[in-house]
Amino acid sequence: ACTGTGSCTVTMSEARSVTATFALKSFALTVTKAGSGSGSVGSTPAGVSCGADCTESYASGTSVTLTATAANDSTFTGWSGACTGTGSCTVTMSEARSVTATFALKVFELAVAKAGSGTGTVTSAPTGINCGSDCTENYALNTSVTLTATAANDSTFTGWSGACTGTAECVVTVRQQSAVT
Repeated sequence: ACTGTGSCTVTMSEARSVTATFALKSFALTVTKAGSGSGSVGSTPAGVSCGADCTESYASGTSVTLTATAANDSTFTGWSGACTGTGSCTVTMSEARSVTATFALKVFELAVAKAGSGTGTVTSAPTGINCGSDCTENYALNTSVTLTATAANDSTFTGWSGACTGTAECVVTVRQQSAVT
């Protein structure tokens, strides 16, 4: 007897039936990805598939679980916004919610050892190694690190071994844990 969303007026000339339909409010869940790494975020119930679909509306009261999956070259470092920690993220949709998933490129240790009877230092670009005293550093995957050996006044640099050879500057592209002497 009535349609639409406004008020309903019924003239009672016979028995009438009217149905009032109510729906739960919907709220947007927005996922943002951050950091130097990459990965994806999926949801249960389905809707968020971030990569491509990072926003979805869910009915009020819906419990949504987000799961982050890091790419092979990355690690998932945690949630911020409506979730914290590194496990699954579960939010109850009582209002619009925003969650950020942070991914970082994997890091590997580059270690320098000094050998021989002489003395000297090894430095790196980008900075981090100053061997004298600091002979190890963690670098993000695929970082190109240039090591420079400088002999003390009473010594001569005779060459690299391990991840480098020869006597020129040593350039290591970090893809795994590496050692240079």
